[in-house]
Amino acid sequence: MKKYISRAAFRSSIQWRLVAILILIIFVLVSVFWVFLNFQVESIFYTDFKTNIETNYNALGISEDTATKDDLLNVLQTNPVITGLIRGEDKSFTIIDRENNKIIYSSDSLYQQDRVEFRSEIFKSENLISVLPLDSPVRVGEKQAYTRSSNGDFYDYVITQKLKDGEYILFFKYGRDKAMNVLDKFNRVILGSLVFSVFAALLIGLLLSRTITHPIYEIMHRAEKITDGEFGYAVEVHSDDELGKLTKTFNFMSARLKSMLTEITSEKKKVETILHYMTDGIIAYNRAGEVIHTNPAAMEILGGKLTEILPFDEFMETLGIDLKILQIDQDRMIWQPLHKIQYLDKYIRIQLAAFTDENNAIDGIIAVLQDITEEHNLEKMRREFVANVSHELKTPLTSVKSYTETLLDGALQDSATAEHFLGVINEETDRMTRLVKDLLTLSQHDGGIKLNMDDISIYDLTCSCVERLKREAQAKNQELKLNIKQNMPIIRGDRHRIDQLLINIIGNAIKYTPERGRITVQLYCERDYVIIGVEDNGIGIPEQDLNRIFERFYRVDKARSRQMGGTGLGLAIAKEIAVLHGGNISAKSKLGKGTQIYIELPIKKRQLQAT
Repeated sequence: MKKYISRAAFRSSIQWRLVAILILIIFVLVSVFWVFLNFQVESIFYTDFKTNIETNYNALGISEDTATKDDLLNVLQTNPVITGLIRGEDKSFTIIDRENNKIIYSSDSLYQQDRVEFRSEIFKSENLISVLPLDSPVRVGEKQAYTRSSNGDFYDYVITQKLKDGEYILFFKYGRDKAMNVLDKFNRVILGSLVFSVFAALLIGLLLSRTITHPIYEIMHRAEKITDGEFGYAVEVHSDDELGKLTKTFNFMSARLKSMLTEITSEKKKVETILHYMTDGIIAYNRAGEVIHTNPAAMEILGGKLTEILPFDEFMETLGIDLKILQIDQDRMIWQPLHKIQYLDKYIRIQLAAFTDENNAIDGIIAVLQDITEEHNLEKMRREFVANVSHELKTPLTSVKSYTETLLDGALQDSATAEHFLGVINEETDRMTRLVKDLLTLSQHDGGIKLNMDDISIYDLTCSCVERLKREAQAKNQELKLNIKQNMPIIRGDRHRIDQLLINIIGNAIKYTPERGRITVQLYCERDYVIIGVEDNGIGIPEQDLNRIFERFYRVDKARSRQMGGTGLGLAIAKEIAVLHGGNISAKSKLGKGTQIYIELPIKKRQLQAT
C-alpha cells in the first residue's frame, strides 16, 4: 500500500474532510467568540458611560419647577461630581433647545472651532433624532450603537429635561477611541489565538483523523488487492470500536469471498472440462440470440466457425428449424429432441432448453447437439445387411427348394435330370456355406477376435499364396506374376488371417479379370510399412463405387458377382484383417482398364529400431 497519497487524493479523502471540518468548527467558534467579545467590550464601555451619567445626573436634584437653563448649565459646569464624567478630551455635553433645536451651549472642542460641522455630526445620532420631535414619546436616547464622524466615532446619551423656562435636550458625548484601543488589543490576542488554534486543529485533526482513516485506508487497499485476486493477508485490527468491528467483518468477508471464489473456480473448471471433453456439442446463446459459448464438440459437429458468426435465429434457419428466440422467450418452452436434422453431410439431433436469471426471467438458450451420423449410417447398414443376408440366403434356398420339389415330383426317374438338379443343389449349398462362413468371420471380427501373433516372412507367405492361385489363373489363361523389388523384412501378425487376406484379394483379381488377362503382385517397403500391391487389367470399378467396395455386401455388379459365387463380404473381411494388424487397404481403379489394391502392413518394431 502507498503510505502517502497524492495531494489531489488527499484533498478528496476522508482525512482531509475531517481536518477541514475541525478547522472550520474552530474558525467559526473563534469568530463567534470574536464578534461576541467585541460586542461585549463595547457594551461594557457604553453601559458604564450611561450608568455613570444617569446616576450622577439624578443626584443633582434639578427641579423643573424652579430651575432654569442657566441653573442647569451652572450645575453641569461647576458640580465636581458630574464634571469629571462629561468634561475632557473625549467627553462633552451639549444643551439643545428642544423647541427650535438650537444649540445653547456645548463643552466640545469642535463646537468652539466649527459650530456648523459640530451640529452636522451630532444630529447624525440616532439617540438625538429619536427625542427631537416635540410629540416624541421617547424621553431618553440610550441606544448603544455608535455614530460615525469625520472627527472620530462616538457614543452618546440623550436626556430631555423640562425646566421653568422651557424644555431642553442634554446630549452627552463619549469618544470611541478608548474602546477601540481596548478592542484592538483584544483582537490581536484573538487573531493570534485563531492562528494558533488553526495550526493546532490542523495537527490534532491530522493525528485524530489518521486513527480513523488509517484502518479505512488498509481496508481500501485490501479491497483493491481482492479485486486483483490477491487474498494473501488480513487487515490488522487496531481497536475494538466500530472501526475494529468493521475491520473484523471485512476480514471475515474476505475469507468467505476467497472460499466462495475457490469453490466457484473449481466448479467452473469442472464445467469447462466437462464441456470440453463431452461428445455432445453445446452452444449457449444470450437472450438476444448471440453466441456466448461453444465447446469443441459443437465446432466439430458443425464443421468450423459457423456458430461464431450466426445468431440463434439464423442458425435455426440454417438447420431448417422454424423457431425464433422470441418464441422461446414468450412461451418459456423447452424443445424436445429433434431427430435426424440433416446438416451438410451429417445428421444431427438437437435439443433446446432455456435458462433463467435470479428473477426467473429467461436469460438465454442452450442448444445440445448430438452427431448421430454414425448411428444413422449404422442403422442404414443394418437394414442393408439384413436385406442383403435375406436376399443372399433366399436365392439359393429358393433354388434348392425348387429343384428338390421337382425331384420329388418324379424327376428322380430321369437320371440325367436328377444328376443335373443335384449338382445345382450342391452348388447352392456350397454358396450358402461360404456365405455363412464369411458371416461368422465378420461376426468374430466385430466381437474382437484374438490374433495369434507371430513373426512372419511376408515374402514366403506371398509366394505361397501366389503359387496356390496359379492353377486358378492358368484355368483362365491368365498371367499371374510376382514382382519383388527388394529384400522383404519380417512382419508381426497372424499368419492364417494374413494368408486369408492375400488369398481373398488375389483371388478377387483373378475372378474379375477376363481370360488372357494379367495379374501382377508387387511387394515392396514404404516408410514403416510393407506394401502388397495387386494390379489387374480387368473390368475395373466405376469411380462412384470405389469408396464403397469395402462395405459389407456391396457389389458393383450384383448379378455378375452372384454368378461368380461371390458373397459381397470378401473385401470387407480383407479390410477388417488389415485394420486389426495396424495396417490399411485402399483401391485405385479405372473402368475398363483395371484395378489396383494396396495392402499396408506394419514392419516389426524391433527390426525398425535396429535399422
